[in-house]
Amino acid sequence: MKLRSIIFGSAVAAAATASALTTTNTFARLPVTANYTNTIIALPFSGCGMAEGSIYVTNLVMTTNLEKGDTLLYKDGSSWKAWEIDASGKWVSVTTSTAGGVSVTPPASEVALACGTACWLNRQTPSNTFYLYGQVNAAKTAVTVDGGSNGKVNYQIVGCPYEAGDFNVKTITTDVVEGDSVVLMANNPNGKVEFVYTNSAWKVWKKTGSNSASFPNPPSSITYDWVVPSDGEATVPAGCGFMYGRKSNLPLTITWGD
Repeated sequence: MKLRSIIFGSAVAAAATASALTTTNTFARLPVTANYTNTIIALPFSGCGMAEGSIYVTNLVMTTNLEKGDTLLYKDGSSWKAWEIDASGKWVSVTTSTAGGVSVTPPASEVALACGTACWLNRQTPSNTFYLYGQVNAAKTAVTVDGGSNGKVNYQIVGCPYEAGDFNVKTITTDVVEGDSVVLMANNPNGKVEFVYTNSAWKVWKKTGSNSASFPNPPSSITYDWVVPSDGEATVPAGCGFMYGRKSNLPLTITWGD
């Protein structure tokens, strides 16, 4: 179940002039249920008092229902940043190792992540509901997926920066090319499902023939084909992200239907 709760909604900002400027900001907590150890999460909220479009790691995922050793991973270019829950229940930096060497992630309070991107949340008890929290964005921040290179598809995790509803991947149509793909993990009992853009539509590989073939019909009478998924199959729950595979060597900007 995904139902945001409004926490509070007004803030007063002091202006440089004699008069004060009063603004109204809405904050919300979004419970997310995703029964997978490794979950792609979206960044739907901005941080408290920050300009729209970014949030510090300390404010992104509430520590409620998380456990010591649960981790949050964010890919920053060719390197990774990582934090984990320590014994006191706080996000702390961890050291990451790549082919390029070893690096220490900055403190969670010093790293602001961009809305529209996504993280991996790794949990020891995936049945627990987790919570995203922050300032509701008035606009959905667009995100750019880098193009592939040398014939290889570039895979990048992203998430719709919108907390009040689910997102249908079939609405991604601008500049999509044949062979682009989307991998969902949050709403599929098998752990993931992949959609491929083919013949000007997002499609999924499904069994379309009969599975009750009898003699002398061979088992090969069971057939598969690319079919357009239903809206329910192509839905990413609010607060969850997905993986986009870009086949073109040109980048793709996702505007989330705006």
